[in-house]
Amino acid sequence: MPIDALWARRERVANLLSKVDTTSDLKLGRISQHDRIEISADGGQKSVWVRQILRAEQDGPDRWALVFETEESDVLPEIVNVRNCHLGRIARDHEANIMVAEMMFERPLTRGETLIMEYQLVFPEGHAPKGNNTFARKFRLPVREYVIEVRFDETNLPSRVQQYSVPAGDETPSRRRNLTLDSGGGVHAVALGFGPGVFGIRWEWPNR
Repeated sequence: MPIDALWARRERVANLLSKVDTTSDLKLGRISQHDRIEISADGGQKSVWVRQILRAEQDGPDRWALVFETEESDVLPEIVNVRNCHLGRIARDHEANIMVAEMMFERPLTRGETLIMEYQLVFPEGHAPKGNNTFARKFRLPVREYVIEVRFDETNLPSRVQQYSVPAGDETPSRRRNLTLDSGGGVHAVALGFGPGVFGIRWEWPNR
């Protein structure tokens, strides 16, 4: 399955991917991924923290191709707090608000070697995406463990939160489960042996 296969605006994503090196992607096994999304008091998604554990299935992979899309903001986020990698080439489609970036490893990996990689996507103040009330991760290849957290501002909590998944080839969510907020105003969901497909969390605000 091509990297762009799960994206609604597939041609736009494919155009950006053509501007970076994606040859390492099929050489990397997805061991674990952890996304933590911070929601501001006004309901905007102000940041996404990402931690990935990857394993080289062949000798030579030296980068990860990051794809990020938002339809609810007029600007793209900045990539900061990078650990065990550094930024390579970045391609942006400002009209569609899609970004592709090379996350370069410190050196090429050898077969069987693992890597812990971290980074954060941060929106400028006043430009956090609002309106779609969801965050989802697209997996073109299976991941052994996926953890998604959403942390809400305690002054503005949602009335309902639900996890959902969409297997590759389907158009509508096939599995849904209601989630309960913890004492700190957050929720999480875990997927094991998931993919290809889409896994995410969506929420509803009171009186909206």
